[in-house]
Amino acid sequence: MSPQPLKLRRTPVRTCVTCRKTEGKRALHRFVRTAAGIEFDPGGKKAGRGAYLCAEIDCWRTALQRNLLARALQCEITAEDVQRMETHMKKLVPGAPAIS
Repeated sequence: MSPQPLKLRRTPVRTCVTCRKTEGKRALHRFVRTAAGIEFDPGGKKAGRGAYLCAEIDCWRTALQRNLLARALQCEITAEDVQRMETHMKKLVPGAPAIS
């Protein structure tokens, strides 16, 4: 009897809503629509409709200017949501310019 081949686990692949670049789930940043507004989901496990953005500041800016993130999450983005996104982006890239 021959040995069974190893089963490889699939890596979840997600797409940036702006540039449409596909990456592994952990390489992109997930935002979730909740009752409190849009929240960053670092673990990728929060319940709710999610959308992904890559780490490029231009993608974040374009997603907000062209309403792509709001369309993907099927909700309106408030000024508080934009502020939370800017705070998260500044943690990611210190010295990053404002995205709005």
